[in-house]
Formats: sequence, C-alpha cells, structure tokens
Amino acid sequence: MEQKTQISKSHNIINSNYYAVLMAGGSGKRLWPMSRISRPKQFHALTGEKTLLQETYLRLKRVLNPSQIFVATAAVYKDEVIKQLAELPESQFIIEPTSKNTAPAIGFVATKILMRNPKAIITTIASDHVIQNPEEFAAALKAAFKATSLNPNHLITIGINPRRPETGLGYIKMGKQLKESDGHQLFQVDTFVEKPDLPTAQQYIKSWRYLWNACYYCFRASDCLAWFGKYQPRMKQLLDKIKQELTQKEPQNKKIAELFARFESEQFEIAIIQKKGFVKNVFVIPSDLEWSDVGNWASVHDILSETFKSGMIIKGHHVDYGSQNCLIYAHDKLVATLGLKDVIIVDSPDVTLVAAKDKAQELKQLLDKIKEQGKYLYL
Repeated sequence: MEQKTQISKSHNIINSNYYAVLMAGGSGKRLWPMSRISRPKQFHALTGEKTLLQETYLRLKRVLNPSQIFVATAAVYKDEVIKQLAELPESQFIIEPTSKNTAPAIGFVATKILMRNPKAIITTIASDHVIQNPEEFAAALKAAFKATSLNPNHLITIGINPRRPETGLGYIKMGKQLKESDGHQLFQVDTFVEKPDLPTAQQYIKSWRYLWNACYYCFRASDCLAWFGKYQPRMKQLLDKIKQELTQKEPQNKKIAELFARFESEQFEIAIIQKKGFVKNVFVIPSDLEWSDVGNWASVHDILSETFKSGMIIKGHHVDYGSQNCLIYAHDKLVATLGLKDVIIVDSPDVTLVAAKDKAQELKQLLDKIKEQGKYLYL
C-alpha cells in the first residue's frame, strides 16, 4: 500500500535561512537481503508503517517547514525518493548524477542551496536511522541551528549519549564545556575517535566525555565551501565549475554529470573534518535520542523487541512452536519455525537469510563469499 506523508500545520522555527538536507544516496547492504544496492534500507519500513526516509522527513517537519527541507540522493534512486516524499516539489530534490560518497554530496548540496540563499545554514541528516525520541531530536536540532548562527566558521554536530559499549560506531570525545545553546549543553570537540575494540568501548562508557558519532552536521553553506577551498581545492574547483553551469539559462545536465564524475569518492569526515587543525572549529551538542543507525539485523530485533515488549518479532506469514528471541521477516510464503533461539530469518523473493543473532555484524563476510562465488545477482 502506498504511504503518504501529511503536511504539518505548525512549525517552531521561522528562520528562513535554516535548511535540512536528508542524505538519501547511500547503498549499504548491512540489512541484506532486504536492503540491496537497487533498494537500500532507507526505502524500507523496518520498524513501523513508514519507511526510514519518511520517518526522518516527519521528524524534520517538527522543526522546519517543508519548503526548508531538501533531499540529496543519487540519480538511480530519484524516482523512489520522489514517490516516497510526494509532497515535496521536484526543485527540492538535489540529484547527484553518480554516487561519489559524502564529501562531493555535501559540497554539491552547499553549492546548490547557497545559490538560493547566501545566508543559508544547513544541517545534513542521514535518512536511514531510527530515533525513538523525536521531541529531543527536534530540540537538539534547534540548538544546533542556533549555535551555528552564533558561531561563524564552525561546524556543530549532534552527539549521542551512548547506552552500551559499541564497537561498530565512531565516537566523539568532548573537550571544554561552552555556553549553552537553546537550553542544551555545548562542548568543544577534543577529537573524533574511530571504531574502538570492546575493552576501549567499555572504558568510553565509564567516561561522560565520549559520545556516539551520528554524523549529524550543521554549518553555514558559505563556510562549508570555504573549507573545501582550504582542504580540498580540487573538489572546490569542480564545485565552482558545476556552479557556473547551474547559473546558465539552460544548464546542461550532461556537462554537470561529466564534472561530477571527476570527483574522488571520499567521505566528508576524511576530506574535511579530520584535516589537521579543523577540530578546533567543531562543537558538539550531547543528546538522548534513543538512536540507532540500524546497522545490522540484531539492532532491528533489539529496537522492535523494546517497542513491542516481546522477544519474538514476526512480520509476514509465519507459524512457530517453542522458539525464543527471534526475528522473522517472511515474504510471500509461509515460514514455519520450531524450537529456535536467538535466530534471524529474513525471507525475500530470491534469497533467504538464516543467521545467529550474535553473528549479525559478520554479514559483510557472508556477502564477500557470495561475491567470490560470482553470485552477483543476489547482492
């Protein structure tokens, strides 16, 4: 059944210089076989009736008017994004001719929105996360916008108070506490930390100074492009050439695609944030969002178990006798289970995944084996 979003009737932020961009171009396979290159997880309804993309859009409408919300995605996903967010005009979809990772994507976003509004302040938000405390998300986002408006040449990020030792996420180490922003604590970032091993993650949990890094960023569009000029001059040259083409009366999409294809595929964190000396320009707002990046099937099970207060999570045509703590996603045929414990079963039209829950993070190794055997049609 096609899902439709509803237009909000009231909004708390009026500042027309504020914009949010849903980053919806990712093609991850961490929730394979449901999530595929052709239809990644942001386009699926994993934890409710709406897709992750639609849920993210609705959260942003708590803060901004629809006219201030944009979507960045790859050309291959354009039709699906427009279908799922049908209330947005096509002018608010920023279509990357080809996927080149987050650095070119964010540079392209900043270029296009700055052409609309020289005073634009942008937040970039992943479209494939789950947030079970949308009120806190809205409050933290307002605080991030305000902090950005008061601190030129700074990037504000929203960090997540960790709930457990997590080896699959990066962390933010907080430094000096600063003046509050809209009722939220604000800290200088000391450093960004790569995914730790378990003993290190356990130490982080004991210290209040470490946050999960959700990669939610807020910045002035003009500052962002200045950072590209300083740290990535070649990317900035390409962005300037794309801007020149966009200012023509009849921009040539073929020319823009040719320029975009010349970008190196690089993450924004590596291209800009991790450059020497940049961290002094980064502030962080700690938040309790009840957040998950839905990084594997075990995390889906955990989210739904908490929501429904049940260890057996079933979707689709299924009959069970005596199983415990399982996640079952059936497709169009009956899935019958008997006496299973801590197992994940995901059935799709062409593939059925059966996995131990505690091995869910090792899905990549399984996909590598499928690739080694030349079974590319199933990826």
